[in-house]
Amino acid sequence: MLFFSFLFLLIIARLFYWQIIKASTLAEIGRSQYGQTVQIPAKRGDIMTSDGYPIATNKISYTVFANPKEIVDKKRVSEVLSPLLEVDIASISSNLSLDLFWVPLKKQVEIDKKIQIEQLNLRGIGFNEEYSRFYPEASMAAHLLGFLGKDEKGFDKGYFGLEGYYDRLLKGKDGEAIQIHDAFGKPVLVKLSQISNQVDGSSLILGIDRSVQFLVENKLKQGMEDYQASKGMVVVMNPKTGEIIALAAFPTFDPREFFKYEEKLYKNPLISDLYEPGSTFKPLIMSAALNSKVVLPETRCNICNGPVSIGGYEIHTWNDKYYKNINMIDVIMHSDNTGMVFVAQKLGLDRLIKYLEKFGIGVLTGVDLQGEISSFLKPKEDWYAVDLATASFGQGISITPIELLSAISAIANEGKKWNPMLSPQLKIPMAQSLKYTQKY
Repeated sequence: MLFFSFLFLLIIARLFYWQIIKASTLAEIGRSQYGQTVQIPAKRGDIMTSDGYPIATNKISYTVFANPKEIVDKKRVSEVLSPLLEVDIASISSNLSLDLFWVPLKKQVEIDKKIQIEQLNLRGIGFNEEYSRFYPEASMAAHLLGFLGKDEKGFDKGYFGLEGYYDRLLKGKDGEAIQIHDAFGKPVLVKLSQISNQVDGSSLILGIDRSVQFLVENKLKQGMEDYQASKGMVVVMNPKTGEIIALAAFPTFDPREFFKYEEKLYKNPLISDLYEPGSTFKPLIMSAALNSKVVLPETRCNICNGPVSIGGYEIHTWNDKYYKNINMIDVIMHSDNTGMVFVAQKLGLDRLIKYLEKFGIGVLTGVDLQGEISSFLKPKEDWYAVDLATASFGQGISITPIELLSAISAIANEGKKWNPMLSPQLKIPMAQSLKYTQKY
């Protein structure tokens, strides 16, 4: 009785050890013997214009794979697949020589190629369905979109533009599944089972108006041809909301075949290139002076009858024409540099720096595109008298085009400045207000 009781307890203890304590380890060993864990890629979210038209979406493609253990005539299979897959015979042959049950031969194979290969009835060749990125409008809004490439581990990753900025949101979360095989490596089940944790990516609806975008790109191309320009850019924004309606830059690239273009073309010059804004900067300085009431529209310039000398430098108008005693309206109308020097001197360095900061000059706008840069405003102690003068007409200061657009939009919106934004769904709050006390 004692012996059999002890034996019974021993068996119970052993069963407890294997079924409870070592259960997870044994399950893993079992799975490794009859199946394999495979990644189930999440479907990447679409990017759509304001009317719901997709300008970045997905299409079904296939990974062609082989089970070398099932292929008898490896040489013939290599010769047949090489032209269809556009892969070297040597590369296919080396893959078919591996002592494995599953070897990928080519990814992102189109449906027509899949059908051609299927019709050959090649034993040991199969297909896995996957998604590949598709841009229906080709190069339209390429700098807006960016592109989908690969990271250092070979996984899909968005670069530049919206694809880069919203990569985590768009890509979702891949799942895992167990594919069951028999002892010869053949799939036992038709479908993968136990898919877990898969979350498809979210889609973006932009404020982009497709008609305006089309018009902007055509007009920009035409203007560059007419003036033999090497590059050009246009961005259209609603100043009351910060919503970007159209954005284009040339030269451009095709996001479907980005690898065929020089890398320097990937950058969006509207957010990644610094430049001296020149006369387009004058409205900011003039509005700051009007808002501070140091000048009025009818104020007369008493230094506008000729070049102005400051700190050993002589400042001229752009065309060397001068208008004595012109008012502030005419200073802007004639784009008069000497008149702007007069305005900057009235405004003073402290107020000029304060207003430039309020306009967002020298800081990132926060636009939802990957690759935005910004310069910085020099500290007050590094400014000289001539710097104050030249800044008044946009020289000696560096900004991006999107910075200037955002600042100018504040003037159009009664002093309220919104951060520029491409996706109204994810609208960020108003950046700041210039708090105009008087309108002119």
